[in-house]
Amino acid sequence: MRVVLLGGAGYIGSAASHRLVSLGHHVTVVDGLIYNRGDHPGRLLPSAATFVPGDLRDPELLAGVCDGADAVVHLGGIVGEPACRLDEELAVELNYAAPMIAAEAAAGASVGQYVFFSSCSVYGQHEGTVDEYTEPNPLGIYARTKVLAERRLPDALAEVAALTSLRLATVHGPSPRQRLDSVVNSMASRAVATGRIPLNGGAQRRPLVHVGDVVRVLAAVLDKDLTGAWNVGSDQENHTIAEIAETVAAIVPGSKIQRGPERDEADARDYRVSFTRLQQYLPGLCPTTLEDGVQEIVDLLVTRQIADPEETQYDNHRGLAAAFTAGKVRSVRTPECRRYLAEYTAAWGQP
Repeated sequence: MRVVLLGGAGYIGSAASHRLVSLGHHVTVVDGLIYNRGDHPGRLLPSAATFVPGDLRDPELLAGVCDGADAVVHLGGIVGEPACRLDEELAVELNYAAPMIAAEAAAGASVGQYVFFSSCSVYGQHEGTVDEYTEPNPLGIYARTKVLAERRLPDALAEVAALTSLRLATVHGPSPRQRLDSVVNSMASRAVATGRIPLNGGAQRRPLVHVGDVVRVLAAVLDKDLTGAWNVGSDQENHTIAEIAETVAAIVPGSKIQRGPERDEADARDYRVSFTRLQQYLPGLCPTTLEDGVQEIVDLLVTRQIADPEETQYDNHRGLAAAFTAGKVRSVRTPECRRYLAEYTAAWGQP
């Protein structure tokens, strides 16, 4: 199968490229390398993958890479509310306009399958347990762009390509393009580096999923041509923030939980997610535990594979701010982007 990974040099994409190449797929990675220090992904990607540098908002570029593809996977974008708040217009362009432009290109090239990487953040704050039939309750820019893309992508695909939306739990674990700013990776790396585990509140619920499990699910979705929206994770990996901190403290000798404010006012997400549907159709693909992921991050620091966890490259918020300063990324306001910005504004208000 010829698979195009848009944003394929990122945290999940780089891991996905290795998995898909190992399974015999022909993989083309398109990425603007916003967080990369150079203009080439280097060791992030397998040598058998084809790398195409470029902006995921470029219709001509996307039309070219989609030509002859069997599947297009959209992973790119700005991840997380802190990074999205740096420039809401840019976040809308990269998180909403870009997947819509790519869907139009995929439909124009008669690509049969389009996989969109969404997030369980779309659920926002809910009592009880949510599933794929629960009405989304997005609380910020990142989640709003994901909800709107899920709703509008079928129109852009024009019934040419089948749509799969993967709503990921909070991802953790090691990847060729490592992130240390998500909750599990952040707590584990700080515990090793400083002996302290910062904790604000603790009762907030988060589902977790290992990055290796995510790419296994992606490979299976491509193989079985599953469509619709899918929560990606496992029921056993629903945890509170406090439980995550306690797990890290138990694994990292001498580390202590450092309690801050009762809640992180900038992040009100709180939800427990059902992954029953995924387990029924793709059983056993998300077996990795929180303990496994924490230990892997700890090992990266202990063995000095990551020498300084505070480096900008490991943090999306600081990495994006640095990319702004370096002139590597900006709002382009093309006609296509302006059209989709207007749709976002109509749905959620003025950025």
